Amino acid sequence: MVTGPAERALSPGVPFATSSFEVTWPEVPLPPVAPDGPGAWLLLTDEHPAALGRAVALALALAAAGDDALSLPRDDLDELPGFLAERPVRGVVFLTGSPYAYHDPEAAQELLLSVLSVVARLGFGVRFHLVTQAAGEPGLVFLRGLVRVLAVERPRLRASVVDFDARSDVDVLVRELRSDAPDDEVRWRHDVRYAARLARVPFAVEVAAGPGAYVVTGGLGPATARWLADTGATRVVLCGPYAGASDAVVIPGDIAEPGVAELLVAAATADGLPLRGIVHTAGVLTDDPSAGWRHGVLGARRLHEATADTPPDWWLLGTSATALAGAPGETSRATADAWLEAFAAWRRARGLPATIVQLGPTRLPDLPRPYFSAL
Repeated sequence: MVTGPAERALSPGVPFATSSFEVTWPEVPLPPVAPDGPGAWLLLTDEHPAALGRAVALALALAAAGDDALSLPRDDLDELPGFLAERPVRGVVFLTGSPYAYHDPEAAQELLLSVLSVVARLGFGVRFHLVTQAAGEPGLVFLRGLVRVLAVERPRLRASVVDFDARSDVDVLVRELRSDAPDDEVRWRHDVRYAARLARVPFAVEVAAGPGAYVVTGGLGPATARWLADTGATRVVLCGPYAGASDAVVIPGDIAEPGVAELLVAAATADGLPLRGIVHTAGVLTDDPSAGWRHGVLGARRLHEATADTPPDWWLLGTSATALAGAPGETSRATADAWLEAFAAWRRARGLPATIVQLGPTRLPDLPRPYFSAL
């Protein structure tokens, strides 16, 4: 997360900010667990085959540990409050399916709605666990944004997301659940446990401007276009309702609509001009929380597809900071930002450029959570 003026943060050739944060993943072993009597767990799934298979394996492993595993079909979700009133449980566990099922942003949004429908029916005294096997897929990693919001909005729910790789045994999930550890973002890799910690880090990245073509989207577009022009850009193509912008070629339209991203790239690279950089900040400077998903997430996917044959030298994605620190009532924005953060990592893992700049407030929430313990 970058703190400071948004305009300066996206100024090419200028350090983005003086204060910055990022999520780190130190190894954090499970705390010792005192012997406890048998308990019960409610297992829910998104009803994808992979999730149903994991739920069966988890139920057997819980039974081997002396606990009971209960289930409730999705069609009976309205009965969840009464179900929990009659059957006290240690926690509610929501297991997701294959990461490939959520590759499209629309599918990820449907998953979010399914999870929110469960959360809305949970009362006090029940801990909520999300269990994923994301493999870096943004369509599942984005759920960390929901956990960050719930930490602020519903702290007594103690929501967590636990992600496993394919080599981690289901028994470690049983240990994770039964430990009731306070960490709310956990990754198991090769049966080693890591937990998220927000940390201050030095941040002085610069983007290389100069001759070449650039594509710019979002509310910071006009200012970014001026900076790029001032630093020698040959052509800047700006998406949006910015008629009369003297420093850019303006392509009106919605970046989330099919074909618009292709128009931007074609206009930028006309006459064989190389595409040097992309600045995508759509959905950041807006009061519409849904804009993060439509303009930010879907727009990024459109640009990714449009540049498959002409990848830029660098790509800067701007988001808000809600996916890092959380904010009440900001579920849509936080989850969209978390998707973009994961998308940047997903691109880098494939040798494609992507850098995230998360613009946010200088004050962080005062929460007694391990996630903030490194600050």
